[in-house]
Amino acid sequence: MKALHYSSIQQAIDYIVPRTNSGFLIFSNVANVQELSKVVGEHVVLCSTSGEYTPEGYRQNVITGFEFNLQEADINEILIPPIKSVAQLKQSYKKVQHNPNAFMLLLCDGLSAMEESIITTFHFIDDRFKIVGGSAGDSAQFKETLIYIGGKKVHSVAIFFNSQQKTEIVKENIYVPTGKKLLVTDADPIKRIVKTFNNKPASTEYARLLGVSEAELPKYFMDNPLARVYKDDIFIASPMKVNPDKSITFYCQIMPNGFVEVLEPSNPLEVIRKTLRSCSFKPSFTLAINCVLRSIKFENDRIWSKMDQELLAFCKNTTGFISYGEQYYKNHLNQTMVMLVVG
Repeated sequence: MKALHYSSIQQAIDYIVPRTNSGFLIFSNVANVQELSKVVGEHVVLCSTSGEYTPEGYRQNVITGFEFNLQEADINEILIPPIKSVAQLKQSYKKVQHNPNAFMLLLCDGLSAMEESIITTFHFIDDRFKIVGGSAGDSAQFKETLIYIGGKKVHSVAIFFNSQQKTEIVKENIYVPTGKKLLVTDADPIKRIVKTFNNKPASTEYARLLGVSEAELPKYFMDNPLARVYKDDIFIASPMKVNPDKSITFYCQIMPNGFVEVLEPSNPLEVIRKTLRSCSFKPSFTLAINCVLRSIKFENDRIWSKMDQELLAFCKNTTGFISYGEQYYKNHLNQTMVMLVVG
């Protein structure tokens, strides 16, 4: 797999369009994706972003992505409702299910809040099978995200890779539990709304636990998201907004009758070093997908360049994008980096 980086649409076209024997996954802003969709063939998958990750580090409004062996990939459109796609997805999965290095790259529409519905469609896939991906962005405009297979606009896409090289997927977050817990007593998971914590209005109880006023609560969402903690593993759910009835809408589902923990940030540079040390081999290629909220925090704290130094020292042949949510195995997450590592 070869990471790509172009500063203009014409540069990308000149390289990608004639190479019909290769597959391409391309990340860029909405305008660039729309333009590229007019000229590329079915060997190209396009995904809009809220920023791009390149072999030179984090950038905005460039074109990045990677070239891959088309013979090792099965590209599947995911229809709505996703159940319509099960037969084709099963066929693709059967081709790779016994390969321990195989994986699925899952790209979802970033604004329809259907990631969990799509993931539940994969009930036939072994829980240990590697799934990694992200939800398309639109430069934080929150109007329309785009995914194309060639010139065809699709809702979501699943690419099964029958990799002949060693693979690993890694999840990283820069947050740790504070020890403060909330019991979800009333929630609507489909709408991603929590109505009450501890049998009290959600925003009232969340603010009380943080020791802040309800009016100020949204200012603390980025640094103090909530998480399901399972066997020391953290799955972050980022709050989106407080509603007039004091319920809170999140960027992913939170189920009722369970505890969530309030998080706080730790040192991102220490965390990324630990993450990279945890990888079991030195990669020839990495795909890094970072949540838009994580990226905004890095911009605000002015540490993206330092994060770049760590990631690119680990593997220069790196690409990725800034997403509206991350897919890790059969989980949809927020405020996380998921990374595919290829030997």
